[in-house]
Amino acid sequence: MDKLIDAAGLEIDPKKYTELVRSFAKLEVADVPRVSIYQPPLDVAMQKSIKGYQYWFHRQLDYRQLEKQ
Repeated sequence: MDKLIDAAGLEIDPKKYTELVRSFAKLEVADVPRVSIYQPPLDVAMQKSIKGYQYWFHRQLDYRQLEKQ
């Protein structure tokens, strides 16, 4: 892959450049392992008197914004 990338970096002919890029892209698809990312469902339930819930990307409940009215 390094040789293909280096060659593409120096190529001035657009057709040859495209061929080189496609060839190392195909190599990447075939040889690089894939990691599946699984996020289990997350349910949050609270009383109507609780306000301030915020969704966070890390999917953990952050109590700092919660307040009881």
